[in-house]
Amino acid sequence: MKHLIKALTKYLPNAASVAIGLIPILILVLWFDVSRKIIGKGAIAYAAGTVALKLPFYHLVIVKFVHEKFSHKWIAIIQGFVSALSELGATLFFFIFVVKELTFTELIGFGIAAGSIEAIILPFMKNPLQGTPLEQHSDETSKRAEENPAIQWMGVIERILASIIHVASRGLVYISYFTGNLFPIIFAVLGFASVDGRAYYAHLEKWAFDNIQVLIKFYRFLGTIAFTLTMFFLFFHYLMI
Repeated sequence: MKHLIKALTKYLPNAASVAIGLIPILILVLWFDVSRKIIGKGAIAYAAGTVALKLPFYHLVIVKFVHEKFSHKWIAIIQGFVSALSELGATLFFFIFVVKELTFTELIGFGIAAGSIEAIILPFMKNPLQGTPLEQHSDETSKRAEENPAIQWMGVIERILASIIHVASRGLVYISYFTGNLFPIIFAVLGFASVDGRAYYAHLEKWAFDNIQVLIKFYRFLGTIAFTLTMFFLFFHYLMI
């Protein structure tokens, strides 16, 4: 019985992460009448930005060229902007050619699709950075963190913050498209790039992500960006309506 409880407890953070991916979508669909098609289009836009744009550019340019020519700081900055421009660029393409006009809740649904996909998939990936120059460090820290429930649960917090950033950044892109004001999309790109760039820099510098204090430091930064982008999103949306 004790072993059974321990085994179930081990997988609770993964179950919580999946719930973070599913519950917001269920709430939006069942209580706010957000079309599943809108959420599906948000998921396709996310896949297009990551699979069709970001990953090929990362492996063909960042890994093969940038890693050899630049310092860790500049590698992280370049990777951050590659990530932001790929994902948010695909999002802008969808707003221009696929999804013309969205209500506030539909815009939330479109954005939450990206965070939900990550929240559902990442717990089942042994090492999300496999096949990259960061694979070894990520694998080592993950193995050390496996026996620490606190670190596993902090990963759930990361999924929540990441989902907020996905929603706010995509919301800002939509506002720029709808109003012609470039400031929202500039803030979105800068915020998104700073998060992915800092995460990449942390791995390059081999931060001990199996250390609670290191994670708190990183998530404090993540939370600051999530809060700032959300405030910008709400502010510019208020001006738009």
